[in-house]
Amino acid sequence: MWGLAWLRFGDADIRCRVRVRRWTEDAVGVEVEVGGDTLRCWVWQGAVQRTGDRASGG
Repeated sequence: MWGLAWLRFGDADIRCRVRVRRWTEDAVGVEVEVGGDTLRCWVWQGAVQRTGDRASGG
């Protein structure tokens, strides 16, 4: 499953296309590619919008 998530890098809030790995009542486990590396983190559920596939979203 893919989604759009608000992630914070330092002082910058960035909306990223992410791969959703886990979805709970409160949080979502996501992966994002940055500079050839795969980063994994948990974000609040309200920061993620499901998009269905990798090409969807803004």
